[in-house]
Amino acid sequence: MLTPVEDVSKKILSKQIDKQDAMRLFRSLDKASQLQVLEIVRRADGTAPALDGKRATRPLKALAQGELTDEHRVWIAALVETYERFVPNSRAHALEQKAHVVDPRRAAHPIRDLKPLQFQIAWTLAEGAYVHDADGNRYIDISGDIGANLFGHRPSFLIDALRQSLDQGIPSVGHSETIARACALFCGITGHERALFTHSGADALLSAVRIARAATGRRKLVVFADNGVSTTAGMLQDFADPLIVLDDADTASLDTIEQRAGEIAGVLIEPSRSGQAGKPSAEFLKALRQLTIEKSIALIFDETIAGFRVCTKGRADLRPDMAAYGEIVGGGLPTGVIAGAAKYMDLIDGGAWRSGDDSEPGAKRTGMAGTHSQNPLNIAAALAVLGEIEKRGCDGVQACGSGTCFQCSLSEKTARLADTLNAFFAEERLPVAIDAFGSFFRVRFVDSDRAVTEALFFTLLRMEGVETHFQRDCFLSTAHTDEDIATVIAGVKASLSNLKRSGFFRERAEDATQDAAVQVVAPLPAATAFAPPPQSGNATRRNEMERLKALLAADLALAEESGNY
Repeated sequence: MLTPVEDVSKKILSKQIDKQDAMRLFRSLDKASQLQVLEIVRRADGTAPALDGKRATRPLKALAQGELTDEHRVWIAALVETYERFVPNSRAHALEQKAHVVDPRRAAHPIRDLKPLQFQIAWTLAEGAYVHDADGNRYIDISGDIGANLFGHRPSFLIDALRQSLDQGIPSVGHSETIARACALFCGITGHERALFTHSGADALLSAVRIARAATGRRKLVVFADNGVSTTAGMLQDFADPLIVLDDADTASLDTIEQRAGEIAGVLIEPSRSGQAGKPSAEFLKALRQLTIEKSIALIFDETIAGFRVCTKGRADLRPDMAAYGEIVGGGLPTGVIAGAAKYMDLIDGGAWRSGDDSEPGAKRTGMAGTHSQNPLNIAAALAVLGEIEKRGCDGVQACGSGTCFQCSLSEKTARLADTLNAFFAEERLPVAIDAFGSFFRVRFVDSDRAVTEALFFTLLRMEGVETHFQRDCFLSTAHTDEDIATVIAGVKASLSNLKRSGFFRERAEDATQDAAVQVVAPLPAATAFAPPPQSGNATRRNEMERLKALLAADLALAEESGNY
């Protein structure tokens, strides 16, 4: 049975109803459903019907590299001179450090005409919602340390915990009361039975996969991604072979898992897809949970980005066998956590056996190395962060949305920012949208794959005092005030208005031949806000998946050599 959104979209696209009926059906939907219909129609053929019976003006199109004129290049040259005067020390530092520093965060896709603008800023201080550079500039930081920064830079509770840990001088290898308290608090907040600290979220994912293989004796791992073909230089296809890569979280994927259950050790899935509310759907997750239980397959949730940013208790009242968490837990320090059911986590240390009775550790074990996985500074930071989350977050009794949850407050602030800017984009005919979910938001240029206009926008935004680290994914923290958010909004408006005045957006050539169609630039509904775009613009995320494939396959090879899987 079709959902209302699917039904209305199908009828509009089929053109079996007239404009009046289309408008009536469209208006019968709530606002969120209307946005979903608009996006479905836009994706279907690049256009959407003018439901109000009037021809609307199509959004402008951002200029690509090949469309730059001499006038544009003169404008860019002037910007380069201004930018170099704005951050001269950072520019000098970037040029000096290239010989010895291997910098994976250097611009991965340099644009020929913008190369003089594409260098890293040298930071000297980060505090609260702000970062400061070597030239004395202060910026509102919405990069969120790539999502790891939930409470702002250097919150007092974190600094106090780190100072106390330094004063104590606890060794990195060994047990401490702080570790026991941190694990107990983590389990109490999330509902997991046992927890293990790791170096990072990636390490937590690798450990979860190794445990799944040890528990089941199988080798295959199901992941969800665009494709399973090895494309990264230096990576052999053999490394990707242990993976079953499924295109989407749908019935077909469930069928594949059921058919190949005998070879699958675990299913690794983001329950919120790096911030997609409702995708995968609650129904899919419930069906997946039931199927993995029936087939004795380990269900692993990847919470390395979304964990603790939305809700501490997870989605759909589901409990995976294991879950991996990232640096948010450690306040941005190199920390990760793998947590889950005792029957899986016991494979690391043999379980909670006791002296003085006939209990003993389990014989089936898998290796877990990491000199600094329980580094006292990381553990102290984690205990402080978890204490703050427990104090300010959902209490586990009242549902999120009660007004007492700080995640809900951040979500509301992010939604206001997105709504304000999306209204501005529509009014100015700009082919840009803010897609938001929780405290995530993404600046999305329509029909632009990190092209010249988009790159110029992020440079101008930095000069307006807003730092994004040139990434599309941004985050708010509890340190951001309403005034900060207003400044971000003003900076975005000023930067795009500058580009529009300077001719970096043009009319679409197809306007001359389209009589009754309008391309709709609407924010993606939360269910798809962080889905990979149809073009190659999600290269960063795809590269991360390729690296993960290589790590998982290499880990499997080592385990097979030792007979420990």
